[in-house]
Amino acid sequence: MTAQKSSSSLKHAYQQHNYRRQGIALCKQLISLMIEIQKHRGCTLAILSGDHFFQTQLYNIQRDITDHFQQLEDLRREFGKELLGLDDTMHIMQEWIGIRRLWNQDTAEENFLLHSNLISGLLTLIWRVAQHSNQLGLSSTQDNLVTFSFNDWLRMIETAAQARGLATHCAVQKNNTNEIRSRVRFLHQQMVNADQHFKATLTLFESTQTAKINRAAERAEYAIHLKNFLSALSMNFFNTKAPDLSADQIYTLGSHVVSACQQILLASLKYVERTLSPELKAWISGETIGETATENNNNVDQNLERFAEKQPL
Repeated sequence: MTAQKSSSSLKHAYQQHNYRRQGIALCKQLISLMIEIQKHRGCTLAILSGDHFFQTQLYNIQRDITDHFQQLEDLRREFGKELLGLDDTMHIMQEWIGIRRLWNQDTAEENFLLHSNLISGLLTLIWRVAQHSNQLGLSSTQDNLVTFSFNDWLRMIETAAQARGLATHCAVQKNNTNEIRSRVRFLHQQMVNADQHFKATLTLFESTQTAKINRAAERAEYAIHLKNFLSALSMNFFNTKAPDLSADQIYTLGSHVVSACQQILLASLKYVERTLSPELKAWISGETIGETATENNNNVDQNLERFAEKQPL
């Protein structure tokens, strides 16, 4: 009976591990969709402001968004509706269709708000999928990593992308309204706060995780790009009536920050994906004694699948 109970416990742990992997796959697809919609917001804001140079990027972005929606629907069908219901995907798809069809009839302010509202819904959906797929509860360290990856850092990326879009709009028009100056100052402070929170959060991870994420930040030159973008925002959009740089310049500075944040996110997601339940960790360790850590990581899924095949349906 004890052996049967142990086998049943391991089988359940494997099923939960697989369920978490499905949730991570859905979250990653939703994140990819969010990033493309952020690009669309930036480009359309510039075009509505009169800079048609960005028109050349628009077709590819819209095509990529369509592809991401199709991939999301394929995953939803594969994994079932427990993690992501049809109503959820239909709602965000309908919002996107409305934006795509009518963006060139909107004001810049309406365009910004509609895109941002859609992205806010995606952020909520990503966090909900992460919670429903049992990413939380394995350990306090893992909870910190999951919260950072699927909530806190995504909001940092969106804050930087919002600032990029608004600043690009102002740079095209060569005009900073009082309302936009106030909004840019707010977003600037939010990025400063998020950066401070990021540094504090790193201390809550395991030492190997902290080291790898720090290295990802250094390779992406995150600190340099953030400093340059924040400096450009404060010099050109806080107290001046017109920015002293081109739309392409500020869009590029903002995109460097967004890209660096994405590299940090990829590093943290790798650790989220590797996490096993305590039962599976013990079982894998017993199966792979003597192997290097790298070999152990590479063989985890293979060993889990071999274990699952041995179990009765």
